[in-house]
Amino acid sequence: MTERSAIQERRPIQKTGWASTFWSLSYPDYRLLWISTVFISGGNWLQQVTLGWLAWEMTESPLQVGAILGVRTAPLLLSPIAGVMADRFDRRKILMVDQIAMAALGVGFALVLIFNAQQVWHLYLFAVVAGFLWVINNPVRQALVANSVPSEALMNAIALNSMAFNSMRMVGPALGGLLIAAFGPGVNFLLQGLLYILVLFMMVPFKVRYSSANRENVRSQSVLHNLAEGMKYVWHEPTTLTITLMTTVLTLTILSFTMNQMPVYAAQILHGAGREYGLLLMAMGIGGLLGTLIMARFSQIKRKGMVLVSAFAGAGIGLLVLSQMTTLWSAMIVLVFQQGFVMTVMTTNNTVIQMITPDHLRGRVIGVYMMEIGWMPVGGIIAGAIATHYGVPFAWMIGAVTGLLTLIAVAILRPQFRRLTV
Repeated sequence: MTERSAIQERRPIQKTGWASTFWSLSYPDYRLLWISTVFISGGNWLQQVTLGWLAWEMTESPLQVGAILGVRTAPLLLSPIAGVMADRFDRRKILMVDQIAMAALGVGFALVLIFNAQQVWHLYLFAVVAGFLWVINNPVRQALVANSVPSEALMNAIALNSMAFNSMRMVGPALGGLLIAAFGPGVNFLLQGLLYILVLFMMVPFKVRYSSANRENVRSQSVLHNLAEGMKYVWHEPTTLTITLMTTVLTLTILSFTMNQMPVYAAQILHGAGREYGLLLMAMGIGGLLGTLIMARFSQIKRKGMVLVSAFAGAGIGLLVLSQMTTLWSAMIVLVFQQGFVMTVMTTNNTVIQMITPDHLRGRVIGVYMMEIGWMPVGGIIAGAIATHYGVPFAWMIGAVTGLLTLIAVAILRPQFRRLTV
């Protein structure tokens, strides 16, 4: 009996209805990856809330908050290069080395804060280095999702992976705000380093069971050829290109405007501090969790084009409504719905990309797709500039309207996008 046949015989039986929501967790290697995603998400959201609040506390500048949080994601424009690494080398080993570096960075910055030696340039330096490490983490981790389950479980696995990330998005920011108030920001970065070490240990027994890639063939070609091959595939595959462009638009006009100006909104509009900021991010996490939970339950839905168009519209309209909210409770309610729509778009887009991409190209294509996160600094700086002169609500209105107009244009000019079925 071949190894592939043995794997197929051990496959869990797919369940139906709500019992199918957590089906992918029946696969042991995916279960390890999913738990490690919970840990790395916890570290990420502790970092997000602490870095954002430090930026506001030290500068009191909406523009600098947007810039500091922005440069943290700017290196993600280099994701295609990390995608080449994911297709040339052992994805599991790459991820483990990356976790060691992320843990060391978190502990090192914690010591700077504990000894009260921080300066504004330290925030920029930390953000840039963290961004480069996330460049490696994102495409490799996403490619490993497809390598840990069979193709029929892929959408469910991607949805659950997003749910793992958003589960800590719900808890991490609130916890981070409380820890800032009780112990100062240094403890948050120490805890972040610990979580990344736990991720490293989770990946030790992990095995890549579902992979058809020939890495020797990929390595026989130059890195530049590998990179060009991935770019060419995205450019000539209409569905992949359209989804990549629409995800970039969502990030540039809606997601970056929301995320980068949230600390300013908490301080200026809600007249709050770290607690309010943490609760707002918690509400975003609840929305993302609910959105991905629903996508995991209905992972076999075929009309993904209509799902994408409807959810994108909901995300834009949600940001318009949020711009008019002036109380914490109302803002949190709107954020739950708005982020639910955002994560529905992101989960569905990621699933379609992975389902139609050959495994030997998966790292590179995901790398190109994930360049969209790298545009967050551009959106954040634009939002910060608008908010500096006209306020955060007006900036959010501009971002939402721009995104919605782009969606309308794509829906009219590319009707096949609405009819997409996978």
